[in-house]
Amino acid sequence: MVTAIGSFTDALAFGALNDILSLFHEENAYGRPNQYEVQILPPPGKLAGHNFRDISLAAESVLMPGRSVQTQPKSADQLYGPVRELVTAPLYADEVTMTIQSPNGLDERMMLEKWQELAFSNDTYDIAYYNEYVGTLNIHLLDMNNRKTFGLQLKECFPKTITGLNLAYGPSSEITKTNVAWSFREWTNLMLEGGGQTLGEKLVDTATNTVERAITANVPSVLRKLF
Repeated sequence: MVTAIGSFTDALAFGALNDILSLFHEENAYGRPNQYEVQILPPPGKLAGHNFRDISLAAESVLMPGRSVQTQPKSADQLYGPVRELVTAPLYADEVTMTIQSPNGLDERMMLEKWQELAFSNDTYDIAYYNEYVGTLNIHLLDMNNRKTFGLQLKECFPKTITGLNLAYGPSSEITKTNVAWSFREWTNLMLEGGGQTLGEKLVDTATNTVERAITANVPSVLRKLF
């Protein structure tokens, strides 16, 4: 019995070690900033006929937002010794910047301007309801096989600022680019919601598979045929 347990722990340790080493030796071990995908989703039912997929494909660069927390010190008269900081609210980045390669007709700029105009009237300057002009922005990291490995979804976003286009003499190889700053309320981790597997989960799978192999190995061959 002691030998069986020792064999099991050896197999478990070996399998876990292989899993850890494989994470750092395969070609997809490290993320690369040039492997990403952007999905721009305008407000549902709005901007029909505008191909925002082309803008997504032309996104030359994008800032994946971070997050922090707002804190305040605990009242000094309620605590002896060093002061504790208490979290009061999550804080998300104010804006996400994006650079988009532009065709001759600045089609992507016109589409973004149309999106902005969902928020106000050019004639009366009346402001629309919030839900009428907010959409969604998905940002995914990809591995070398173009599989999604990490992703954030920016909720309630809209193009807040479309910067001016600087025109100047220069090399003929240069192309025009549109810079846009997206405002959003919050973001969520798509991989946590979609079931991305962490290292810990992979190790649990390894342990489970090792247990199954150890049990199966000790079952008579006649019985294994019934499984």
